Amino acid sequence: MPIYKYNARDESGAQHRGELEAANRKLALSRLASQRLRPISVSEAGGDSGSESKGSSVSSLFSKTRSKQAGTLDSRVTLPFLTALKELLACGVQAGDSLQLMSSRLNDPSQKRLATELWDDVRQGRSLSEACRKQTRVFDESMVSLIEAGEATGNLNNVLGRLVANLEETKAIKSKLSAAMAYPAFLMVVAMGLVLMFLFFLLPKIEGLLTSLGGNLPWSTKLLIGLADWALAYGWLAVLAAVFGVVATISWRKTKAGRVRFDELILGLPLLGSFLRDVQVLRLTQVLSLLLENGITMVQSLHMSERALSNYAMRQRFVEARGKVTEGSSLSGSFKATGYFDGMALDIFTVGENTGNVVPGLKQLSRQYSERVDKAIKSFIGVTSIGVLLFVFVFVGLVALGIISAVFQLSGSLSG
Repeated sequence: MPIYKYNARDESGAQHRGELEAANRKLALSRLASQRLRPISVSEAGGDSGSESKGSSVSSLFSKTRSKQAGTLDSRVTLPFLTALKELLACGVQAGDSLQLMSSRLNDPSQKRLATELWDDVRQGRSLSEACRKQTRVFDESMVSLIEAGEATGNLNNVLGRLVANLEETKAIKSKLSAAMAYPAFLMVVAMGLVLMFLFFLLPKIEGLLTSLGGNLPWSTKLLIGLADWALAYGWLAVLAAVFGVVATISWRKTKAGRVRFDELILGLPLLGSFLRDVQVLRLTQVLSLLLENGITMVQSLHMSERALSNYAMRQRFVEARGKVTEGSSLSGSFKATGYFDGMALDIFTVGENTGNVVPGLKQLSRQYSERVDKAIKSFIGVTSIGVLLFVFVFVGLVALGIISAVFQLSGSLSG
């Protein structure tokens, strides 16, 4: 009869590990339930364990492949789902029971489907981390590893709390970036709307009136009329060229070399490049400190935190640095070679390596980069707003000059 290894908790939350004989996995789960034990993981030991392990490895490999194909995670599902799960665990509800409750009470269809699928896996004896590993659109490798570490240490609620706080801070940064771009974009849209109205509706009427009266148009009005005529005659070519350029850039960026090169160019932009680099470093330090704090080894943490870098140029340098650390090089020396960390960050890494604990230094870096990003966002809003207002003032001023000059010319023609 097969022997099954199990990891379970009793009603008080104490963890139990052991082995039991059962004809199949379902009977093994039934025996654990009769002992009032809630299974965290159940796997066959001995002769057939290899096949199950292989199946698990294949499943893990398939999940990683799907994760690469899936692209970005669906944060609209991840954050609210983990928040709800954390709140139930904080109330003393076990993970399996929490998923069962969520599968019946959540209103959002995506979250409800996720809870149902996770509950189906957990009640079959899989651990929460094993169930989450299959949901590659919602949980990445670092999240799954943190959940696994939380299960192993009995500290799942605290781990989820840190993970939720991390996701909320990332969401807040994205919201600030969106808000920073909204006001300048609104000004540009309004300004362009006014300019188009002047060029294509008001100015042609003034031109026709002046021409019928035999008046001469001032140079500013002639310039505006020339721009309007050019836009009407060749504007479609400009739009077509712009669309072609955007499509070509997107297609080029989908290639590996194009993606890295494009992100390098973005990092080289004045003001914006340094700001985006700070955002990437902030996300990296947050994820890395969270992984290390929960018992994940340095090499594993570096590998898992790779996806925190959405800029592929920085990710490529980071992978190179990770390889050096794996080969035995120092963390500070390897990160220095990337060129993306300033002296302060490298000094903190050095101190952490000397003391044998990098986590406090990473947390300090996260706080400092968070403050730096907040200040940069405020500065960015101020600079872009002034720049857009200046552009609007000059552009609208030129249009107004042309119209006023035409009106004065019209008045002169009528009085003459």
